[in-house]
Amino acid sequence: MAAIPRRQKACIPCAESKRRCDKQLPACRRCIEKDLDCAYPQPRKRRRDPGTAHETQAIPTSGHTESLVLPEQTSFSGTAGSDATSGVHPDLGHWDLISANNLEAAFLDEAITPPQITSTAPTPILIPDQALSIHDSNNFLRKSSTPFFLQDDTFRMHHKQHDPDCVTTVEMEPFIGEVEKMLQSWVTNGSSNFIHRRLYDKGMPTCVQDAFTTFAAYANRTPATKETILQIADDRATTLTQHTVNPAVNGIQEIWAHLARVHSLFVYVFIRLFDGSVRMRASAAQQIPTLRSWLGQMWETVKRHNWDDYPSIRDAYRPLLGTSSEFHSDYDTATEIWQLWILTESVRRTYLIIDITLNTFEIMTVGRADCEGYVLFTARCGLWDANSAVKWFNLCRGDARSPLMVPSLTPQPVISQYLSTEFDEFAKLCWSFVVGTDKIQSWVDRMQ
Repeated sequence: MAAIPRRQKACIPCAESKRRCDKQLPACRRCIEKDLDCAYPQPRKRRRDPGTAHETQAIPTSGHTESLVLPEQTSFSGTAGSDATSGVHPDLGHWDLISANNLEAAFLDEAITPPQITSTAPTPILIPDQALSIHDSNNFLRKSSTPFFLQDDTFRMHHKQHDPDCVTTVEMEPFIGEVEKMLQSWVTNGSSNFIHRRLYDKGMPTCVQDAFTTFAAYANRTPATKETILQIADDRATTLTQHTVNPAVNGIQEIWAHLARVHSLFVYVFIRLFDGSVRMRASAAQQIPTLRSWLGQMWETVKRHNWDDYPSIRDAYRPLLGTSSEFHSDYDTATEIWQLWILTESVRRTYLIIDITLNTFEIMTVGRADCEGYVLFTARCGLWDANSAVKWFNLCRGDARSPLMVPSLTPQPVISQYLSTEFDEFAKLCWSFVVGTDKIQSWVDRMQ
């Protein structure tokens, strides 16, 4: 009988890093690109044992995966009745331009070899002034580099170089008013400074639909309807937090689903914390730990995601966007990178807004708040409002002197080194509550 060819196993560096391996010989593509010593495990010699009918393969159990839950009401368009084992994935509309095959393959590997989950405790990383140059246009353009927004250090929690207790200098009440304006913009214009207009435009989960309609009613409240709307927000928040199911692990859809439930619960908590009766405020305050937990789970899910499974990231290809013969492939690549940025930047801005909002409430009520660290976000003018992948891509490749990503709560080095015209309004708004509106206005006025 002819020998059955053995299935080639992943190389040792890819297996240890829990990354996909193309299993090419003499070396896989990933090892070549990362200049690693590619070596494959030696196959075991099979020995016929009459007493053993089958050979058992051990599945590693050293990894630990955190249980991720989604509200029972978090259904998606076209997936009614689906569950964790149905094999039916959310219909993400324009997001399915990103290859579904790559997503499924990546998480099939993770199901066999569970990834190590890093601690949720932030690592105190200090950002010197010169660190801004790490996330500039030159770095984005290098063929062998990862896009600026997916680099590992952009997902770390950072702490101020001084003031270890992280006592905030945010001007509290005006900040809460601006957050309310952001939510009003979302239900009026379909987008806000932390919910991108492309995020839910072709596939809004049911839980987000409920939150959207609740805040739309709240934005148009009258004295006669206010209490009814607050009761609706309270009931929906309770349902959202109490009825949960385990989602199917499905790559980018998992990140999207985490973001959806965080947005939903935040809407309900925000309404009741700052415009409700004592009873409503107390009910919302009891859900703050749940909201923080979901926020942390969302962040960890993004951090551990294997971005190398997307062709544009794996191949390190950066489109030229100017050669007509390459237009279609350039467009597909630019669109994939743009959509990944929309998702991750929405996660960053959502984390930033919710964390500061909850800290502000705690300071207003108990006089202090524990600081979990602050995140980086994209601040270059025009990127958030870009209406196409090509426009976004060209803005990223703009002035190499202008930073792409900046720290959210330590704007002083940025203000000292750069012009205000290089940053979008969201950055100026956030920083105005950190260093003061007068200082930001003076920074803006220097160009007039």
